[in-house]
Amino acid sequence: MALTGLQIFKLLPGGKKQKEANCKKCGCPTCMAFAMKLAKKQIDLNKCEFIPDDLRALLEESNRIAQQEIKFGPNNKMTIGGEIVLFRHDKKFVNPTCYAIELKSSDKNFDKKLNEITNYSVERIGEEFKVDAITLMDSDGSFIQKASQIAATGISVALQSYNINNLKAAAKQIKNLNPLTYLINAQAENIIELAKELNLPQVVSADSIEELIALTSELIKNNVKNIVLNLKNKQNTKNLIENLTTIRRAAIEEKFEPLGFPVATFLSDYENATKDIYSQSLWAGTLTCKYSNMVVLKDFDPAIYYSLITLRQNLYVDPQKPLQIEPKIYPIGDVDKNSPVMVTTNFALTYFSVASEIESSGVAVYLLITPSDGMSVLTAWAANKFTGEIIAKAVKQNNVEELVDHRTLIIPGYVASLKEEIQEELPEWTIEVGTCEAVDIPDHLKVFKSQLITQ
Repeated sequence: MALTGLQIFKLLPGGKKQKEANCKKCGCPTCMAFAMKLAKKQIDLNKCEFIPDDLRALLEESNRIAQQEIKFGPNNKMTIGGEIVLFRHDKKFVNPTCYAIELKSSDKNFDKKLNEITNYSVERIGEEFKVDAITLMDSDGSFIQKASQIAATGISVALQSYNINNLKAAAKQIKNLNPLTYLINAQAENIIELAKELNLPQVVSADSIEELIALTSELIKNNVKNIVLNLKNKQNTKNLIENLTTIRRAAIEEKFEPLGFPVATFLSDYENATKDIYSQSLWAGTLTCKYSNMVVLKDFDPAIYYSLITLRQNLYVDPQKPLQIEPKIYPIGDVDKNSPVMVTTNFALTYFSVASEIESSGVAVYLLITPSDGMSVLTAWAANKFTGEIIAKAVKQNNVEELVDHRTLIIPGYVASLKEEIQEELPEWTIEVGTCEAVDIPDHLKVFKSQLITQ
């Protein structure tokens, strides 16, 4: 764990009340000020002439990288690892789990599957998602050609083979796209050879944590550190989560260098995880939480992939900074003077859920978003961040009365109790209580629109 400013200060001359205390030679007025800056990495350690050896050693240990970041793919667009905590409430997770799909070069439906994978695209809460990567398994003589075919799509790729010469040839063919390479059952000398010849990131695997430590220790001695860890061929998932937790704890809490690398899990190594697509979904979700930096699915299913994206997006946001959008008026559809006006909070999930249902209704709407610190409707209401005064202020600041001829404002059904409060703030407006759930918005809007037209 990183040292605090107070812990550092106690080991400085000021904390020990030595004659060099508060000498100001470092540019800071006191040793305490220097310690605070040092804790925040805002000043160089060597600015102090009197740093004791024990403090220097502690700082070097605390600043050592817990888990290496490994990059692969075109322009290094895929980054895995670099995590610094075990639990997201301590400090947010860093690099989202990479979800890859396994393809075999001998697959008769290779072109169809590749097309489906590379054309997949979905938007959720304002972010566009595609399949992160493809792992290509060498299973026939077309391995090199298929590697080039995948690389041409621009997707990140990992190459798997039992044959070192085939792996070298395929990797050299697409080396400019920085593929992740995986020589299955490779010994330390094979991995060192590939590192020197290809200078590409590699997956290194073993059947147990002990064997993995022995392998990575040998690689570190030979300055091979651009690696991803893998526990393989366990045929059942009995100890998988326990082993991955052990690896992550060793990296984060003990900063144990031989295990301080991201971990990839190939579901095809585990029979229990690949019985059907639902088993794959269950295990991929579990591994996202505990603690695989890269999960390779045996099959691709758009619905399952979307569910994994949803889980991952929720896990990899800062829990102390909810996703939020800019508070303002958003026209959705071809709005006009008769368009309904709805209001909700600036929690991103709330906004995109409501906006999506408005779009599906076919009714053009002005959606007014209030400032609520990224809270959902009920949470914001409970925290006094979604009140009649705040809503009225948003209506006035956004000049809503100039956008429409009517004076009807639709509020979320969950805060129906705010109706009278808003009415007092906006006496010229009629406050209509809308739906509680976003899924019911289309039906409500169609009825509301028809009533508005007949008035």
